[in-house]
Amino acid sequence: MGSWSVRKLVLAGILAALVFAVTAFTKIPSPFAKAAYYHAGDSIIYLSGLVLGPHMAAVISGLGSFLADLYLGYPLYMVATFIIKGIMGGIAGYFLYVPQGRVSWTRKLLGVALAGLWMAVGYYVFEVYIIRIVDWRANIPNFFANIGQALVGAVIFLPLSKPLERLKDV
Repeated sequence: MGSWSVRKLVLAGILAALVFAVTAFTKIPSPFAKAAYYHAGDSIIYLSGLVLGPHMAAVISGLGSFLADLYLGYPLYMVATFIIKGIMGGIAGYFLYVPQGRVSWTRKLLGVALAGLWMAVGYYVFEVYIIRIVDWRANIPNFFANIGQALVGAVIFLPLSKPLERLKDV
């Protein structure tokens, strides 16, 4: 069955459930931006990219985050979150996944930085230009809150990335 082994599918299911649970149950409201919150779910998105690659990480990230929005009562964001977080997982996987061998720190830093930046830009565009909930200037605090959220995920993920890299050998 190649790259879609039963073990990898089980790991993907576990990671999607972890993205949901860690996003939903580590929610901390942002004191700087209205309706924004911080969570540790992005660390699991980065982990998914590290151990399963861009395609699986995109599905895991999009699905887990979509379900977290459903659970937390953000139905307006669900489809956008599926797309934005899915692409975020794909970007992370593109840089973080190396099938044989270890990922360099340069690739790790670049992967989490670009994935986090994409997430912040994606939500900014969605909020300002798609649903038009706020003026573009008024949404700048939300943009920086999303950057902060991505940083929280990176701070959790990076120190754990080296020992967790062994999961990709399943």
